[in-house]
Amino acid sequence: MKVIRIVAILVLTLILGCSSHEELPPPDNPFDPGNPDYVFPEAEIISGPTEGEIIESTSVTLVWQGNESATEYRYKFDSVTWSDWDETTSQTFDYLDEGMHNLELQAQSINGDEQTIPTLLEFEVDAVAGPSALVYPYEQAGSPGDTLIYQIVAEDVTDLFAVECLIVLDDQLEIIETADGDLLSEWGGNPLVIMDLQPGHLNLSIASVEGTNTAFTGSSTIVSLVVRIKPDASVNAFLNALTISDVIYLQPNLERIASIEVRAGIVNVY
Repeated sequence: MKVIRIVAILVLTLILGCSSHEELPPPDNPFDPGNPDYVFPEAEIISGPTEGEIIESTSVTLVWQGNESATEYRYKFDSVTWSDWDETTSQTFDYLDEGMHNLELQAQSINGDEQTIPTLLEFEVDAVAGPSALVYPYEQAGSPGDTLIYQIVAEDVTDLFAVECLIVLDDQLEIIETADGDLLSEWGGNPLVIMDLQPGHLNLSIASVEGTNTAFTGSSTIVSLVVRIKPDASVNAFLNALTISDVIYLQPNLERIASIEVRAGIVNVY
């Protein structure tokens, strides 16, 4: 009994002794929005094209960094869909089409707070000197059996009256449908259109002829193609989907437009 009383007294003394001490405040949490020193996460682009810059490359690498609250990042590049959150602070984008491109970048803190207003960047790609004939989009991806839509574009032309070209497909693709491009409506009237579709290629000839406009200046679609990846196509393959050759651009006086650059289209079969 004496031992029990001694133990009870010691426990009571310990309890009373602890209660007499002032409680220590919890340590400051830099990621707690209730902390007056809390900073919301934010990211900035530190390398790559500047806002509104025109670049002459089809590939660009963007590098960013976050403030003291940022731990992960996500982005949208020419897309309505965000990437997954990740600690990565750089990304390379290849096979960029001619024209404007935009990036939205957002940071997130360790407690899940997100950057309120994303960081924005817009720049322009002008990698192909006109006049040219391009496959648009430059790169696509699909699985065997999928259909893709490509356009053949006359880029940066002056006084274009007629077009002839040969469009060749990779042997793992096939054209299943064709449609007139916007160039025909730019000419107006009833342009002459000759399409000779054969397995693996398309011979195309078009001319303004009776159009309300005798020639076109600018950039416009020559023809649209619905292309199918053959069901037995090899996967994990990177193919020249469409190539353009034998291009002839004519002016109303039937003189050829010289120095035509061409660019193929790419497909990633997965």
